[in-house]
Amino acid sequence: MGIESVFPRTLFWLGDVPIRDSVLHTWIVMVVLLGIGVWAHNRLRIWDPKMWQLVVEYIVDYVEKLVVDTSGRAFPELVPYLTTMISFIVLANLLGMFPAMKAPSRDLNTTLALSLVSLGSWQAYGIRKRGFRAYMHTFIEPMVFMLPLNLLGLVSRVASMALRLFGNVIAGEMIGAVMFMLVPLIVPLPLNMLGMITGVLQALVFTVLTLVFVVEAISSEEDETGVAHEAPGTI
Repeated sequence: MGIESVFPRTLFWLGDVPIRDSVLHTWIVMVVLLGIGVWAHNRLRIWDPKMWQLVVEYIVDYVEKLVVDTSGRAFPELVPYLTTMISFIVLANLLGMFPAMKAPSRDLNTTLALSLVSLGSWQAYGIRKRGFRAYMHTFIEPMVFMLPLNLLGLVSRVASMALRLFGNVIAGEMIGAVMFMLVPLIVPLPLNMLGMITGVLQALVFTVLTLVFVVEAISSEEDETGVAHEAPGTI
């Protein structure tokens, strides 16, 4: 297998739309996560939990702490969404470690779709917290002529998140393919370990950026005033 195997390949055409192997692998990730969720649902224990449950609880606790550390307070409604996001991206990044599998995040279309989902969450949480009219008004703050710049900022965020995740995954895949062709008996194991670490870190970075932008969207001047009123008074 050469370097060309790293890039997504078209499996078949749906009309004029090419269906790539990254779509198939994305569905595999979704089915695996859904299957794990259904399997674990009726096996959760309050007392004497199994090791897998402790791992799940650790991930959820980590995300909860991440939310509190980033926003300064708890947002329980964000935890399921962010936990699902980081779990999906980690599994998507690591899927290429398994035989006959490829990481769907090596396709720019996949990472762009994830970025658009992230963008939608900023807007949804912002509108729900502030109201549609008040949230739309943030795009013309502090002055109306800032609207194009604010919209451009949204586009640049989406592009940056998509390209960062795609670039790191595809670069790791390409380096691994090249090194495997040169020294197939020595290099694969260390590179696989490095790829696992990089995949987890990139999932964390993507999730933290999503959290930061959601917190920014739901924050308001009233929240900042409330925090200021809680500060100790002076004489």
